[in-house]
Amino acid sequence: MNILIMGAGALGSVAGGFLANKGHHVSLIGRRLHMDTVASQGLQIRGIWGEHRVEGMHVLSKPEVLPSLSFDLVLMAVKSYDTATAADLIAPYVSDNTLICSYQNGLGNAEVLAQKFGWNRVIGARVIFGARVYEPGAVEVTVMAAPTALGAYPGGPSEERIAVIVKAMADAGLPTVMTDEIRTLLWEKVAYNCALNPLSALLDVPYGALAESSYTRTVMAEVIEELYATAHRLRVPLKPDCSDAWLDHFYQNLLPPTAAHYASMREDLLRGRRTEIDALNGAIARFGNEQGISCPTNALLTALVHAREKTPACPSSL
Repeated sequence: MNILIMGAGALGSVAGGFLANKGHHVSLIGRRLHMDTVASQGLQIRGIWGEHRVEGMHVLSKPEVLPSLSFDLVLMAVKSYDTATAADLIAPYVSDNTLICSYQNGLGNAEVLAQKFGWNRVIGARVIFGARVYEPGAVEVTVMAAPTALGAYPGGPSEERIAVIVKAMADAGLPTVMTDEIRTLLWEKVAYNCALNPLSALLDVPYGALAESSYTRTVMAEVIEELYATAHRLRVPLKPDCSDAWLDHFYQNLLPPTAAHYASMREDLLRGRRTEIDALNGAIARFGNEQGISCPTNALLTALVHAREKTPACPSSL
């Protein structure tokens, strides 16, 4: 296949590198220093999926110099707040036969892509492996909680077309499965992130510490209650189907393996970078408001993170 990775940071570089090593024609668009290093030295991948060196990919820092062709698949791997801009940039390379996969965090990305290209071209992805760029041209796969799941929304591509993408990724060494519950899986992942990420970032503590305080447990319970109320109003089926059962599962099964981890949002704040809070708690507050459901805790956490984005980090914390 002819594949474009739009936003070749850590996750995008890993996906593009594995697909290229399997013989697919891969173009990467990412930050200049990272792309220049990949162009001159190849892409280095290490971590839990082994060590690999990938050469021969078409790498660039902006799409304007792409050849005049259309792609079979675009993996959209930009930050959620860049989705609309990225969609405009790739539009000249999207044909009637191109599938666009939202390989991103948070809620609302697929909707932005569908508004631009139509649901019949959009695939959702629940991506739940971790990776980092540890130096320009080099990425590390750090953890995988479950295989990546790809699926269509109502009005989306056929199962047959998605199955081709799933097989290509799995055959390339990227654990990937197909699902007919993509909305459910994405909301379940967002529930975990909404409960933990803003508090870990704002309080500068690992996930496990949030479970040890009655104050933060109360806040997390309110976040999840609001999320469930909003999901039910939107008719998104969640598993378990009530917030209390989800919190039991969260404390017993989801949180313990990652108790020592800090949210990546914390590093964003420490480094003065914009966060993806608007695609997490901000999305819950926004969707809830649209459905007439009050989500004060999610709204407050969103406001606090935005306020912290505007506050310079103390030098001693860097």
